Amino acid sequence: MTGQGLLAFLRELPTTTPWTVVADDASVRWQLSGLTWQATVIVDPRRWLGMEFEAWDPATGKRTTYAIDTDLYDISQAKYREFAEEIERDVIEFLGNLRKGAMVRGTDGTKLVLVFPLEGSWVRVVQGRFLTSASTHADLAAARVGGGYVVVR
Repeated sequence: MTGQGLLAFLRELPTTTPWTVVADDASVRWQLSGLTWQATVIVDPRRWLGMEFEAWDPATGKRTTYAIDTDLYDISQAKYREFAEEIERDVIEFLGNLRKGAMVRGTDGTKLVLVFPLEGSWVRVVQGRFLTSASTHADLAAARVGGGYVVVR
């Protein structure tokens, strides 16, 4: 069933510093946090799978967000099962890379930037004045334009 792999992954996460995990097994909502980030993961195999992530720079207070989810697709239908499984894999990979220290935060001018691996590419997330944009790059150097990159903890 869709979501079971993600639930198993979440249950194995460390519950000690620098990660904080708050789960309500009666629901399907998991709150995760580190020193400079927080995430909410929702696993409801009959309706929705997704993750909302926010990171910040403690020196400047700038924040950026990134989300992976099944949108409004009815993932209980067989025709969307493969799509839901792909989203599940992406969330697991994202959190696994965060846990391994593969996500970095930096700046490009005045904008806060996140860079992390996902599905064999590098994703660059840039927080603009009103909107967040994400782009994929085959090369890490291209994704890490700007400077001041540090591991997201």
